[in-house]
Amino acid sequence: MKKLFRTIFSFFIVGFLACPVFAQNNSDFQLATRLMQQQQYADALPLLQELNEENPETYVYADRLIDCLIQLKQYDRGLEIAKKYEGEPEFDGQVQVRIGELYHFKEEIETALDIWNANLETHSRQLQLYITTARTMVSRREYMEAVDVYKQARTVFQNDRLFFGDIANAYMRAGEYELAIEEWLNLLEASPNQISFIQRSLLRYNDPILYDITIIELNDRLDNISISSPNYQTFYQLQIWLLQENKLYRRALAAAKEYESRSDSYNYSLFNLGRQLTDNNEFELAREAFTFYTDNAYGEIKWRGMEELADTYSKWAKYIDDYNLDFSNKRDSLYKLATTMLDSIEIETNSYSGMGNVQLKRAELALDHVFDLDKAQAALRKLKNLPAMRDSPEIPYLEGRIHLAKKEFTEARISFTRANKQAEIGELAEKTRYFLALTDFYSGDYEFAGIQLKSLGRQNTSYYANDALELRLWLQQGTASDTTGENLSRFADAVFKENNGASEESAQAFLSMIDDEGFTALKDDALLFFVESPHIKKEIKYNELSVYLASNAATPIKEKLLWEQAKLAEQTNIELVKNACGSAEDCFFNLDSTNSLQEISPKDIYEKLILEYPQGFYAPYARERLTALTNQNS
Repeated sequence: MKKLFRTIFSFFIVGFLACPVFAQNNSDFQLATRLMQQQQYADALPLLQELNEENPETYVYADRLIDCLIQLKQYDRGLEIAKKYEGEPEFDGQVQVRIGELYHFKEEIETALDIWNANLETHSRQLQLYITTARTMVSRREYMEAVDVYKQARTVFQNDRLFFGDIANAYMRAGEYELAIEEWLNLLEASPNQISFIQRSLLRYNDPILYDITIIELNDRLDNISISSPNYQTFYQLQIWLLQENKLYRRALAAAKEYESRSDSYNYSLFNLGRQLTDNNEFELAREAFTFYTDNAYGEIKWRGMEELADTYSKWAKYIDDYNLDFSNKRDSLYKLATTMLDSIEIETNSYSGMGNVQLKRAELALDHVFDLDKAQAALRKLKNLPAMRDSPEIPYLEGRIHLAKKEFTEARISFTRANKQAEIGELAEKTRYFLALTDFYSGDYEFAGIQLKSLGRQNTSYYANDALELRLWLQQGTASDTTGENLSRFADAVFKENNGASEESAQAFLSMIDDEGFTALKDDALLFFVESPHIKKEIKYNELSVYLASNAATPIKEKLLWEQAKLAEQTNIELVKNACGSAEDCFFNLDSTNSLQEISPKDIYEKLILEYPQGFYAPYARERLTALTNQNS
């Protein structure tokens, strides 16, 4: 018993004495590691040498010392350290990788490759060794040799799915794009759920040549497999994504049409693509996508295509309206087309599964663009009669819209709040939140309007994103310059009239703000509303805009005002030429900063817009108009 006690006590004493030594070693090792991270290799070297000399059995210290010697280009010294551990069963595989790496640094390439290959033959069942060796080869830019190592591991472990990503990346770094893409597509064929990995890889490299080759390879694969194959949909999905990422929208449409045409039954590929095209403002192509179904399908699919077309026309018109890109009253024509599509569905059937959405959109179009309150109320009644919609948030939302149009702000607020609670999240929740803010804005509760918009800003707004941002700016500018809120109230009242069909009255209200020297904060916004009014002569709008720009060159919305000025200049020229002037320049005039007449052409303003805002939103549109005007005069 006494002997056992003495033995335990001896072990305890040895362990107790070793603890400070271990702690000191660990502290020195951490310090050396930090010095190396800071690229202070010369300072780290003595610490690591001492650790290695005092603990020769600990390979971790030796490995870090070799790292330090490599950074200091002391390759022979590194080889001396590494070779001390050769033949040790626990370390030999790792040591041989290190030795090969050191020879590679010494530019003895063949020796290095021979050592690596021999090491793998000796330890052929160690998967981690294949990984370490290949990664070391990649770090030494031996990319194709690394590929060979990965493929060798596949053979040894009889698993063709190993290292798909690693092999493809090695091919990419070697510049072998075709081989990398083949590897990615083989991965996709074996594991369709890896499509997101391939998409991330393509985005990371962001190489147009890589994109082109991938598109070609995908086309070849799709041509060589049956459309009924599960791989067809996977390859098609990657192809459509890649075409859209590269803004090859027309090719994406052609591919989706081919997929839909070759399928035995509808796969709805054009529905999905059409929505994505609409989101990318490619409205003409989206219309072509949905027209495929309205022209070729029947029943539910045809009605769904008509509904999607109506939605596309509405978003197209709103896009034109938001940025004032209309030169030929196209906006109103698009809204009429949207209304016609929705009316046609109702005429054809009452059994369409999406009839609730149809009635909702009919009501919104009536409220926002036709300004027909009776039509909106009729759509609401029909919506309430649909069994599936009786408890839906769309009903209180529409009730709120109708109350708002009648200036019944309290009732509107109650309805929008109920709809927002029912919707919780999604597009309708965002809409109701926006209209809650708009209700508070119209009623003069500007603080509450700001709170609603802050809540909306935390969500991913879509259809009303621009409107919400615009409303937030009005509130900020109006309340900052006028604490009484009188000017903001005038502005809000004019906006209400503009948005509810009283466009002529609103134009006069905005003109009074433009002429009022005491009205400053929202004058540029009032001017925008004024120049967009159809009830004011173009010459008057142009002159008001020119005077304002001459005296307010630093306005934050100057780009948009210049676009408006150029448009009015072009339209005014056209109108005056119709009245038998000799030429556009003879008929055209502009007011400079001294209010004196000077000749100017629409082309001059478009050129000024491009020069001042070469990367601005309107620059490409200005270039298009310049080209059109040049072709007219040539």
